[in-house]
Amino acid sequence: MSPALWERLVIAYVSADVVPFAHDPTLDDCRAAKAAYMVDAPFELRPRLPGMVNASGRVAARTHLVVTNCVTGDVTYDQVILLDSDPPSGASAGDFESVPEISWEKVVPQELARYPVFFPRVARIKSVDPPFAYIDLGGTNPLQIGDVLRAFAGANGEKRAPVFLTVTSTDTKLVQVLFADNPGDPIPQKGDYVEPVPKPAQIPAAPTPLPSPTRSKHR
Repeated sequence: MSPALWERLVIAYVSADVVPFAHDPTLDDCRAAKAAYMVDAPFELRPRLPGMVNASGRVAARTHLVVTNCVTGDVTYDQVILLDSDPPSGASAGDFESVPEISWEKVVPQELARYPVFFPRVARIKSVDPPFAYIDLGGTNPLQIGDVLRAFAGANGEKRAPVFLTVTSTDTKLVQVLFADNPGDPIPQKGDYVEPVPKPAQIPAAPTPLPSPTRSKHR
């Protein structure tokens, strides 16, 4: 698969405005670009092995998707995703690079969609009415009552004292969350950036680095 096609598929997957980098981006690069998140999504072919799906003419690949919060430096999503191309047609058997749209363009979005990256876009607080705040998720809502979020940056994108928010309503337009409203506690503000608190099972041990990856940084 060409780097250009892979980058386009990843951009569509994360639904983000993108700042691409030719080199491996760092947190400093991410912050200099005023981005909220850095998405590391290398594309690597898997070997052909007898008895595996790809032994019948499919091309097998994988990506190790890591989403890092540029403001806090925390890894917020870590997932290995296995990919298998469509089988070759009679006209293109054995020549996937000449027709990548046939072998990858349909199956990759379908497989990536099985692993949604928490919010369809960067989430921000729309309004605050203590002890509740209301979050705009753009008309979609993957949350459930009881889920815990945190406000991690102010409206200017700068790191703020974290505020933990518990989902109390899952309206598709504005999600209602509850926060501690005690004297001296930090409180969320309109425009704050919000993300889910990662569950321990979502963050596996760091894998072996992949060779020659194609990486993009997204915001």
